[in-house]
Amino acid sequence: VKSKLKGWDIDLSNTFGSNRFDYSLENTLNSSLGATSPTAFEAGGFSLNQNTINLGFSKFLKDKMAGLNIAYGAEYRIENYAIFAGEEKSYKSYKTGVPGGSQGFPGFQPSDEIDASRSNFGLYFDTEADFTKKFMVGAAVRFENYSDFGNTINGKLSSRLKINDVLTLRATASTGFRAPSLPQINFNSTVTNFINGKPVEVLIARNNSEVTKALGIPPLKQELSKNASLGFTVRPNNTFSLTVDGYWVQIKDRIVLTGQFTDEDEQIGQLLKNVNVAKAQFFTNAVNTTTKGLDIILSNKDKVGQGYLTTSLAMNFNDLTIDQINTNAKLAGKEDTYFDLREQYFLKASAPPSKINLTLDYQIKKFSTMVRFVRFGKIELADWNYDVAENDIYNPKTTTDLSINYKISQKLGLSVGSNNLFNVYPDMSSGYYTESGGAWDPVQMGSNGAFYYAKINLKL
Repeated sequence: VKSKLKGWDIDLSNTFGSNRFDYSLENTLNSSLGATSPTAFEAGGFSLNQNTINLGFSKFLKDKMAGLNIAYGAEYRIENYAIFAGEEKSYKSYKTGVPGGSQGFPGFQPSDEIDASRSNFGLYFDTEADFTKKFMVGAAVRFENYSDFGNTINGKLSSRLKINDVLTLRATASTGFRAPSLPQINFNSTVTNFINGKPVEVLIARNNSEVTKALGIPPLKQELSKNASLGFTVRPNNTFSLTVDGYWVQIKDRIVLTGQFTDEDEQIGQLLKNVNVAKAQFFTNAVNTTTKGLDIILSNKDKVGQGYLTTSLAMNFNDLTIDQINTNAKLAGKEDTYFDLREQYFLKASAPPSKINLTLDYQIKKFSTMVRFVRFGKIELADWNYDVAENDIYNPKTTTDLSINYKISQKLGLSVGSNNLFNVYPDMSSGYYTESGGAWDPVQMGSNGAFYYAKINLKL
């Protein structure tokens, strides 16, 4: 709902979102039941929902300096996360010494079940002041209160300087936070990892479980970040533009999934045996990281024939480094397990070294067509042997997107097209090495192959 009051713009909104995952398995069995085992199981699942209310006020004062914009407001959010158990045969062992549950993915057990909620309240103030028509400074501050871990205050400073009609400079510095999600705090499950082709049952323990308490793992806390960026825009004419932005992001106490601790460990193995766990891993504030990146975008629009061709080239480059691994007294010296090589490579892959998009968009009268080439850079992941010489290598790949659009009327349009038109997949890997035991790990280009679509667009 949007309105105005005494020159102020008012914006009130409510957003509700929810998702739910139910796991069903087929063509598997519970080996402890032998020949009487069913071959299909309902393995339970989990759900998450959020309800957010926002109220914001903003006003532009054109008679203050060269223009002053003020905005402030509040947000209130309620979240709920639940895990629900599967049928008994999906997780239980009916024979001593024989692994139970549906093989490949044991069902969620009653001990995994949880129904967790929290609330969050935030206040913000934001202002942008044009001291002259060429020089702007902006400042913002935000306060957050979480019912489960407390308060945080963060700020941002930004500036823009127009050197002339061709060149504009800009810079930003800010602090940030990310609260641990309810799933990261409460997820608990037994999963099957395939190591050298053999299934191994591993407990992913929730943050406040007996396992994490035995290992001295503290409650999850917020991630804190420092951010800075510097960039410029060049517009030599009405058809061409170049923007370049470099950025630096330092994150403290980043939440990651640890490697797998085993009850065979000389120092902590007995702690795991005391809580009846053979292998365990968990979410924790394990590492500090620094990411350096560069965004480059070139865009040009020219008349070609009877229509207009817009060409854009967007490039992104990243370098993520792990600065420190944060263990505790009980796990000192076990950094190679606490945040093992495999998890380190997964984290680095979250900031892909490169991604390049080339887009050609041609419009003529009621027709338009778009062709996009996307080059995904090389991704390297560690295999289960922890042998860097034999890592999973996903070499650069290029996909092609195509869409053709026709504007039937001012209110009606038709589109047909494809994402990944030529059905390009990542390099095939081996189930001996991947996280899922399947053909690929989750890499930046995805592994869903080609997608084709037709759309009707209607404006009322």
